[in-house]
Amino acid sequence: MGVAPLQSALATASAMLAALIGVLALLRRGQWVTSLLFSSSFLAVAAFQAGTLGLLRASDPTPARAWATYLTTISSLSAWLWLALSLVLGRPDPRAQLRSARFVLAFALLASVTFFVVAHTPWVVNRVERSGAEWVLVLGSLGKICLMYLVAVMVAVLMNLESTLRIAPPSALRRLRPMLLAFVLAIFYNLYVVSTGLLYGQLRAGVVAAGAVPVFAAGVITAFALARHRLSDMSLPLARPVLYYSSVSLTLAGAFLLAMAALSKVLPVLSPEWKRWVSVLFYVLAGGGGLVLTFSPRAARRVKRFVDRNFYANRYDYRREWERVSRALSPTARPEAVCLQIVELMRAVFETERVAIYLRDDRSDRYLCISDPTAPELPAGNPLLGELARSREPLVFSALADDLDYIPLVVENRALIVALQAEACVPLWVGEELVGLMWLGAKKSGEGFSQEDVEFMSTMSRQLAGALWFARLGEQLAETRQLESLHRLSSFVLHDIKNQVSGLSLMLENAQRHLHDPQFQRDALAVVARTVENLRELMTQVSGVARPARLVRERCRAGELVREALEKCGLQTESGGELRVELDCPRDGEVEVDPRLIHRVLVNLLTNAREALNGRGLIRVGVALDPGPAGGLSIAVSDNGRGMSADFIRESLFRPFASTKPAGLGIGLVQSKSIVEAHGGRIEVESQSGRGTTFVVRLPHRESPASQENAAHGG
Repeated sequence: MGVAPLQSALATASAMLAALIGVLALLRRGQWVTSLLFSSSFLAVAAFQAGTLGLLRASDPTPARAWATYLTTISSLSAWLWLALSLVLGRPDPRAQLRSARFVLAFALLASVTFFVVAHTPWVVNRVERSGAEWVLVLGSLGKICLMYLVAVMVAVLMNLESTLRIAPPSALRRLRPMLLAFVLAIFYNLYVVSTGLLYGQLRAGVVAAGAVPVFAAGVITAFALARHRLSDMSLPLARPVLYYSSVSLTLAGAFLLAMAALSKVLPVLSPEWKRWVSVLFYVLAGGGGLVLTFSPRAARRVKRFVDRNFYANRYDYRREWERVSRALSPTARPEAVCLQIVELMRAVFETERVAIYLRDDRSDRYLCISDPTAPELPAGNPLLGELARSREPLVFSALADDLDYIPLVVENRALIVALQAEACVPLWVGEELVGLMWLGAKKSGEGFSQEDVEFMSTMSRQLAGALWFARLGEQLAETRQLESLHRLSSFVLHDIKNQVSGLSLMLENAQRHLHDPQFQRDALAVVARTVENLRELMTQVSGVARPARLVRERCRAGELVREALEKCGLQTESGGELRVELDCPRDGEVEVDPRLIHRVLVNLLTNAREALNGRGLIRVGVALDPGPAGGLSIAVSDNGRGMSADFIRESLFRPFASTKPAGLGIGLVQSKSIVEAHGGRIEVESQSGRGTTFVVRLPHRESPASQENAAHGG
């Protein structure tokens, strides 16, 4: 039987190269377990290629069947060696890897030994036939099971190699990637060979021998890698443990096997012509899909994202991380403080040194870096913003390096990416509005951002954007309230100053005619003194809202305090008419208070009562002294005026600039409450709309520890 010289040369070359690599792996010192498995795996490949050469050169069925049996035994042994090698290759502790996978390896070894034992029976290779110029191996029932075992092992090897690539840092990835991709190329062809055997129940010697081409290519790449680096140099450094990985290879292999199992049932009932067309279509779709995933980064990302979302457990404990985010952010802080909180949070979560937060400036519609004012700005027309608005997902720049659609976008923003040392850009969305961007640098461990990292960024970004947005709104609302308060305060002060200026202006006009009149001079001085006193009282009233009261205690009579306050407000108990005043006060009761400040409290309460009546009604003032050892003073001021609503009392009373009076400023009660509390007392209120109001001031007769401390600290 003639053998094509090219087939014979390729089989011989691949066998010799594989044997050379096996010897070279032993000479290049490294982990002895890894070196032994690496050498044994390539020596097994060399033995398989030698068996392929023997099958090609067999002249009759008897030696051809002997070589087919030999290939079966070598295949089962080689499969187990490559499975073990894929577990330890690049790992710093290979023995620990083997121990963790001991049950899988034990099961695979048992299957390999079983197929090694039964390989000589017709159940594996039923017979060998000649078809034209080549041999055809017709498989028995155990032969198909053996091929299924080989497929399962090759899928497991692909998964392990993918896991190695995923966890390898960039420094080790440059050394490992060429060799691992060469292994994958050879495994893909062997999957094709095995799938034809499962579909047709037979293997053609020419198809098996053609595997020498990818084996030789993989051998050349591996030889160069070993010539430059020892196996120990390819070991992955210890980094943060990877708790999960999504295996695209497992998903695609599962789909491939499912389609192949369906075809194995369909093809036997089809005509030879239909068998050929269906087989060609199957391999075109499978091969085309593999090429698309290999050369289209966008398609690979979509498949990977689908697998991550639907088939694999989460790397992050989202409930714990959500609590971590909630604890890290302070919703009442300023936007700058929230940005710093986010920076520290993202550094801790993703173990990255560099984090930058950009927020949109509403006035210029540009994006400015809040966390680092020296960082360059981002104009509104930047195409990066358009891409983020379209995808609404984080962008990882290393994953876009080979995508032609994204190259112009990355090139245009190269200066910004380099300045920020950015590895990923995360949009911060609030509803349909892009309020900012978050830039993340590379991880300390050197590993890239996985798809679940991207998903977690996207999930976190919504809460982070909301925190920034509400902090910004809170700051704007605080500024608005401050401006409103300033406007109301200035209106009140200007109104009072205008009244004082009017009196002074009238006096100046009269001074031109009556300046030499002694009586006018006395009246003018009185007007000036009264104006100065009123302005001082205005200044005290306004500044006393934010400044704690300073107490100067004296022994004084409660009745005198109340009567002086009534006189100051222009109220008289004996007056008739529509506005009446009733006073119930003991004459001999003494208290120890600051008379000036308590006088101000009583004036505020009495003035409010008078203005609430609008010149018609009843004001009651009651003073009560507690004769007990602790003592105490209670002063109640009541009116039957318009009163206040429960909502106003609960939400606005005793707050600055809240008043029910059209021209009221709302600072008198705030000041009164501060004075009473500085004395260690409290102020109570009862009111109903349309039925009047009662304020009760309760003061201790003797100083409490709290009031003593307030007095010592100026209030």
